[in-house]
Amino acid sequence: MSEIDIKDIWNYANNIIRTSRKMVNEGLRSLELSSSEGNILLHLFTQKDEVRQEDIVEELDISKPAVSRALKSLEKKGYVKRNKDLNDKRASRILLTERAREIKPKVELVYNEVYSIAAQGVSGEEIAFFINLFSRVSDNFSLVRSTTKT
Repeated sequence: MSEIDIKDIWNYANNIIRTSRKMVNEGLRSLELSSSEGNILLHLFTQKDEVRQEDIVEELDISKPAVSRALKSLEKKGYVKRNKDLNDKRASRILLTERAREIKPKVELVYNEVYSIAAQGVSGEEIAFFINLFSRVSDNFSLVRSTTKT
């Protein structure tokens, strides 16, 4: 097997990200949602209570302005409500609406379809290895990012 260098990894990673984002955007189009809005909703679906806006920024590693724009759009569409944090008046807490809960199965279906396409011809063991590997690589990047924050 020939040696793989960073350009190969970079190209594969970019292709996966670009193609999956395009597929998610196409899948969410009928709901009038973008992939960034869908990603935030998907994240909120996994939470039990209200989520601080800052936590969304941190947990999804999306810029504050991008999260703010997506939440503003989701709020306008009736999928989330923002409440002021009682402990920190500068912060907002995000709450899913009933309308968001109604579209949850459709949003999840879009992401599950993308996953199904990605997993074609890949064994369960390979998927587990992939997740473990990407988790470790992600942790490496998070460690570097946390030590370089000013």
